[in-house]
Amino acid sequence: FDKVVMYDFEGGKDADLSIIDEKGRLAKSVKKQKQLDGTTIKKLTSMLGDKRSYGAATAFCFDPHVGFVYYLKGKVVAHISICLDCNRLHSSIDIPAQKQGKVGEGNEAYYIGDGLSKSFRKFINTLLQKNQFSHQIKKGSSFDE
Repeated sequence: FDKVVMYDFEGGKDADLSIIDEKGRLAKSVKKQKQLDGTTIKKLTSMLGDKRSYGAATAFCFDPHVGFVYYLKGKVVAHISICLDCNRLHSSIDIPAQKQGKVGEGNEAYYIGDGLSKSFRKFINTLLQKNQFSHQIKKGSSFDE
């Protein structure tokens, strides 16, 4: 990739469930965007691949409002949508570090504790605050106590 852009968008029910749709287009509900600098990209990419960035509980809503899109020569090569309310992220590429606590086998397999760690949530929230994006972590969030 040669560029990473962070997007603020209206995800969830009756809206965009991913920052990039199934046809490879950017979500229609984007409200704001910010191209990340090299230092932030390195930190984000490092945290995405680190087992310590996961392992927490999740809820079921998946109503994402922040997305990260990795580009190469203007084309999308990977994208991540995050819902801080339910503590989940969905990625277009497999993130092995996210797969912890495997239960079951084959099609019945699932992973417990694939939610974002407190430190990863704090990193994401700092980016949201710095860029005045919506849906920042609310005080008293059960995932941050």
